[in-house]
Amino acid sequence: MARASTDDMNFTAVRTSSIVSEVYAQIREKLLSGEFLAGQPLRESVLATRMAVSRAPVREALRLLEQSGLIVKAHNRSYVVAPSAPGDMPELAALRAADEILAIRILVQRKTDLGPLAAVVDGMRAAQANSDVETISALDIEFHMTLVRLTGLPRLISRYDQLRDQIRFAMLSVEDLHGRVLQDQAVMHEELLTALLNAQQSGRAADLLRLWEEHVFFSMNPADHIIPLHDDDPA
Repeated sequence: MARASTDDMNFTAVRTSSIVSEVYAQIREKLLSGEFLAGQPLRESVLATRMAVSRAPVREALRLLEQSGLIVKAHNRSYVVAPSAPGDMPELAALRAADEILAIRILVQRKTDLGPLAAVVDGMRAAQANSDVETISALDIEFHMTLVRLTGLPRLISRYDQLRDQIRFAMLSVEDLHGRVLQDQAVMHEELLTALLNAQQSGRAADLLRLWEEHVFFSMNPADHIIPLHDDDPA
């Protein structure tokens, strides 16, 4: 897919009270949609001009994007789009599994209402029936983000949100996700939800944790694993 240079991209003039947030959101969306090439420079002056803002909010937005791992500083101290590395996917898969498994343990222990997850699965069924690839992909992400947000733990939620961005960004460089989401995502996530409900009722999570770990690593398909799957777990 041909990608435009920063000079040619269409940004919207920012006129909200939260300028930094809006600048951040616009650049982030273009990064996650694959409009930038790895290593492409992000010039403050050009971005500020395209969004009709001063350079100060652009500079702050770029700093936040660096913290999220989507961009890095080059040797000349300017920002560039983060390059991908062979070890990114195994590490990201392991970190994602760890965060989601922590969330599962909390939801099982607290017997948290899983209605929001059921609503996402319902949406998946409707999108699957219409072969709506974009919606299925978005709801796949929403399902797992909802899982973590149901814990109510702000630090875990914030960390996971950044991790999800890094995962989406890394997946751009390894494959076209649209070729995979047409698999029966609704059924797969309904199985996860059913297993989670059963674990809440029984108080036993070992089988659920194995199923969930398999799902995470299957969906990301890393070339190798930095932790063994199905490690013994007494839970």
